[in-house]
Amino acid sequence: MNQYDYIIVGSGIAGLYTSLLAQVKGSVLLLTKAGINDCNSRHAQGGIAAAIGIGDSAELHYQDTIAAGAGLCDEEAVHILVNEAPDRIADLINFDVHFDTVDGAVALTKEAAHSVPRILHAGGDATGEHIEVTLSRMAKQSKIVILEYCLATEIIIDDGVVQGVRALDSRTGAVEEFRSGAVILASGGGGRFYKFTTNPDTATADGIALAYDAGAEITDMEFFQFHPTALRLPGVTPFLISEAVRGEGGILRNIEGRQFMYDYAAEGDLAPRDVVARGILTEMNKAGSDRVFLDVTHLPSRRVTARFPHIYRFCLVNGLDITETPIPVAPAAHYMMGGVKTNVWGETNIAGLFACGETASTGVHGANRLASNSLLEVVVFAKRILERKKEGVKPPDVSKRECFSLRDRRRRKASGKVPRPSLLALQSLMWDNVGMVRSKEGLAEAASVLASWQRAIDKPADRPFRELANIILAGRLVTEAALIREESRGAHFRSDFPAPSDTWLKHIVFRNIA
Repeated sequence: MNQYDYIIVGSGIAGLYTSLLAQVKGSVLLLTKAGINDCNSRHAQGGIAAAIGIGDSAELHYQDTIAAGAGLCDEEAVHILVNEAPDRIADLINFDVHFDTVDGAVALTKEAAHSVPRILHAGGDATGEHIEVTLSRMAKQSKIVILEYCLATEIIIDDGVVQGVRALDSRTGAVEEFRSGAVILASGGGGRFYKFTTNPDTATADGIALAYDAGAEITDMEFFQFHPTALRLPGVTPFLISEAVRGEGGILRNIEGRQFMYDYAAEGDLAPRDVVARGILTEMNKAGSDRVFLDVTHLPSRRVTARFPHIYRFCLVNGLDITETPIPVAPAAHYMMGGVKTNVWGETNIAGLFACGETASTGVHGANRLASNSLLEVVVFAKRILERKKEGVKPPDVSKRECFSLRDRRRRKASGKVPRPSLLALQSLMWDNVGMVRSKEGLAEAASVLASWQRAIDKPADRPFRELANIILAGRLVTEAALIREESRGAHFRSDFPAPSDTWLKHIVFRNIA
């Protein structure tokens, strides 16, 4: 009864899409630690990138992705991403995802660091939700076995080969084993690391922790993307204000009302996300303010409400009419570029273990994800997992990487009394010490505290403590990688090493070595 051809962990777009593809090939178990609709991908507002428009090409999309990745993209993976994009868009349309159209043609918009408009969207600014709801409905109507409120706690390995997973039913406390020779991690990222985040409560890096404990390689964890524009209102949870708002003509202004981004980049408001986020942070620090403003009041109000209905309604409910008043915004943690290291077929270094979506590090994002490439990465590489070909798969390139284990990292003593481990304490520690601007002293302090916390909750019993243990482990990986990388590149910025260095044109890889 507990034997399946495929076990998929996670019910976001990555998990749902992979499950729907896998059911054609065999029996599928989908494990999700919350309800099937509680996921991060439904919050994706901007859209999905694909070179399908007039004047666009896969080569242009490739060049934009490589440029954003700041020297660390895997060129083969990027070529696959951009060349397979149109076919994967066709697949989503066949799955009954309805992208927005203008005069019968798919509507395309432009986002930061894209050279041309190539972002497809659905429901204006609710693309992730539209895709996730469509796939969720199909999954519920399929033969996929869906177990909600079941948190995967261990990947079962025998002689270096995956045998299945153990999972905790958070409603009963029972732990059960499920057997399969193919386990696919699609459990999302770790945005709950940080005090200010666009991510939901479920984003606790569970797949990263599972994979690391099993011996899988984890890479590029120092590259965590902070979205430049999250709503900043007193008493209101940070809410993503899509990059597409700037793509449609929104202007960033400081508290004096001055457009400032041209002070930091020739592209102005459409510079890469890391540049915009740090530009905003600098303006906030100059003014002693906790916000800047994103202004769309100069745009036709009908255009704003039609293109961004979700953002408009959310702000209006919270007392802000964005067609009349600029939106107060500030950066917030958004997307984890690093993750479980895979090849271009989604395979890890453990036979039978795969990863896709934000949990995976396929190599396409490098040091800084190009906007709206994340949903595309999901559908491209999920498909490849189910179509993987053993013949002719190239061995991994190990020439441009440094390998570490957390066991090898020297233990440091914190400068003061270490607080008790808790999610709030973790979020403050990571925001203050491992945020958009980092330094050796702050990172070393965070590494010491995180190591102490990891030892303190070594054997968590219930879901909240398991999630805390997972996010502390993943937080250590982020922090230690950031401490090792003595340069600034993409989303990783060190105040004590503010420039990029060719010495660091390589990947930092962690692996749990017993």
